[in-house]
Amino acid sequence: MSGRKYSVAGWLAIAGAFLFPMAFFIGIIHDIIAKSQFHYHGPNFGPSDMLFILFTGISAYTLSVFRDLLNERYNTHELDMVINIAIGWIIVFQVFSLCLKGIFMTLWPVSKESMTITYLCFMAVAMVIIGIVDILIAVKLLKVGTGHNELLKAYAYINLVAGALEVSVFLSPLAIILVPVSSVTLGMILLREKEGVEFV
Repeated sequence: MSGRKYSVAGWLAIAGAFLFPMAFFIGIIHDIIAKSQFHYHGPNFGPSDMLFILFTGISAYTLSVFRDLLNERYNTHELDMVINIAIGWIIVFQVFSLCLKGIFMTLWPVSKESMTITYLCFMAVAMVIIGIVDILIAVKLLKVGTGHNELLKAYAYINLVAGALEVSVFLSPLAIILVPVSSVTLGMILLREKEGVEFV
């Protein structure tokens, strides 16, 4: 049963790596159509929001399976709390993002300046929080010890770099590039477990 769980989570993580940039691309196309065809320049809900919700669900599930994997293979619960915080935060971030967009749609039209400042403040706080969480995951993962498992080491360093970029706020857009990379790496870790390759 564990093998099947890791296999499903692994493929979902890899699917999420494609889903994330696709959501961004579709969101841009949706906004262009709304502005050019309907002359609407305000916030709106669209297919990209559904994709981001799906990506959030996939991320929460794969992280929970990864937590279980660490518990079973390394017999450690040291990362449990920080991974649980990461899961909780990505869900809160998604819900708050949707609520914020809904508020601006309800109050529209609002000044572009106030909307921009609100979004920037929200994203700055969000990036700092998730950046700290990513750094903690990386540090604790390296502290637990990854042995000769290069995938776990790579995942830890990817989170470390992403966390540093996110905490800086100004460089946080670069961290977006690492999201698919992180998802693929996590997927490979879980699929490797399915194949029965033991962590040394």
